[in-house]
Amino acid sequence: GHAAWPGRSGPVILTSVPGWRPRSAGPGGRQGSERAELAGYMRDWLEQRDGPATDLDLAVLLLNSLDLLDDPPDRLADLDWLRAVLAAVGHGDIAAALRPGDLAGLRQLRESLRAVFAAGSAGQAAAILNPMLRSAAAVPLLVAAGGRARLAVAPGARGLAALQARLPAALAAQIAGPGIGRFGICAALPCQCAFVDRTRARTRRYCCTACNDRAAAREYRQRKRRA
Repeated sequence: GHAAWPGRSGPVILTSVPGWRPRSAGPGGRQGSERAELAGYMRDWLEQRDGPATDLDLAVLLLNSLDLLDDPPDRLADLDWLRAVLAAVGHGDIAAALRPGDLAGLRQLRESLRAVFAAGSAGQAAAILNPMLRSAAAVPLLVAAGGRARLAVAPGARGLAALQARLPAALAAQIAGPGIGRFGICAALPCQCAFVDRTRARTRRYCCTACNDRAAAREYRQRKRRA
């Protein structure tokens, strides 16, 4: 189903998760009295909203597991949110293989991927990604099935090992193709969620429609005060 989070008025995808509370407006708020345990993420974070998420989408989801508009902001205090989201976007095999001992590695991976999004050049990004790719042995392999073949990074890996290989590889492929200029951090402070700009004119500034609307409302109020 869809719901509105405090701070984000746009639609989110909600998935039942035992033991995880949703972003809440507090007692009496829109979700404060709900008993359902839910994990949410903004639809605008994903390129593919139907079918399994791409590895680039998974990188964005991992990055945005730290969301300053959420309370608490870090959804990697445990594995509940990430497991639910991975399952919801078609990667239940990765989710099922994650273990509590992987949390430190997941946070480190998130920090490294964020440094790539913040890099000022392809060279700076390469200095971050190349050691990650070597360490994870992220070598593309030819996978044949049904009379066809495709290239895949770490096709047999699951859990943290899969994410450590595939997500840096996805960022590297993006930089080598459309370019590092497609990586962005939301301009609607205090939000610092990541996004991939797929607009033709490369004009995207916000991670989601909700943040775009929030920024537009703030600018409108500022213009009214100046008038």
